[in-house]
Amino acid sequence: MTRSLLVPALAFAAFAQQATPPAFEVASVKVSDPNPPSPGTTMVRVGRGCRRPDPGMVNCTNATLKMLLAQAYDVKNYQIQGPAWLDSGGYDLMAKIPEGVPVAQVPAMLQALLAERFQVVLHEDTRSLPAYDLTIAKGGPKLKEVDPAEVAAYNAAQEAARGGSVIAPPPPPPSAGAAAGRGRSMPLGTLSISFSTSGARTYRGKMTMAQLVNALSSLLSRPVLDQTGLKGTYEIELTYLADESDPMQMQMRSSMAASGGSGDAAHPAADATTPIATIFQALQQSLGLKLDAKKAPVEILVIESANKVPTEN
Repeated sequence: MTRSLLVPALAFAAFAQQATPPAFEVASVKVSDPNPPSPGTTMVRVGRGCRRPDPGMVNCTNATLKMLLAQAYDVKNYQIQGPAWLDSGGYDLMAKIPEGVPVAQVPAMLQALLAERFQVVLHEDTRSLPAYDLTIAKGGPKLKEVDPAEVAAYNAAQEAARGGSVIAPPPPPPSAGAAAGRGRSMPLGTLSISFSTSGARTYRGKMTMAQLVNALSSLLSRPVLDQTGLKGTYEIELTYLADESDPMQMQMRSSMAASGGSGDAAHPAADATTPIATIFQALQQSLGLKLDAKKAPVEILVIESANKVPTEN
């Protein structure tokens, strides 16, 4: 069984703090339905988190408070430290952005909303954490550069959107029956994620090295630093076999168990199409890149206190 998910390759832009950010026109924050998915909907929990389906809206489904904080402060989950419950449970958040409010101000609005509804108290810190350097492997990179004209058109559209009041919706998903993004040209600014119960993962997109290390940081739950020196935008396709600690793999096992799925979800059977490469091997084989382990200073958010149940809407 294979499912695909299209997500924006770029998170909300970093926001310069201001004393009184504008507020959402209307906002709803509530605890997600704790009931497990019904039979036939085994993948419903895999897509948990924040998405942008409509211009002018922020929409998060079954997202943990850590996910919401990561979205609001434009950081990775590993950059948030606090009580263990931050990474469990789920919340549904829907908020309407007032007309005329620039997209760049949305993160500060989310920060204010979470502080109000969850009574979040936090502070910033810097700590030395395990990290990786992304470098060029022996033999050189194996990357195809995207047409510069396509990149220029995309950058111009993004620059125009940054001054506007709406969030551009992501492009439509692949047509029904299409093979997990294969044979379909990916638009700039999106990352196609294909995954299956066998543990196979395929990441496709047109990315700069900055966008690739951002995706790798999320996959590996560690900082990844670009040391390649590559400045272009490239066609990326990376297929590897996920291990049992992979976040998507764990969510899939949980969903299958809750809905009565059969088979050994913790150790899914491989088939002829299952790759044998780890993500480290796949980077070298497919892209001519490698990851070198190191330690690096990382800015983190320390959550001092927060309420598990948000205040009334």
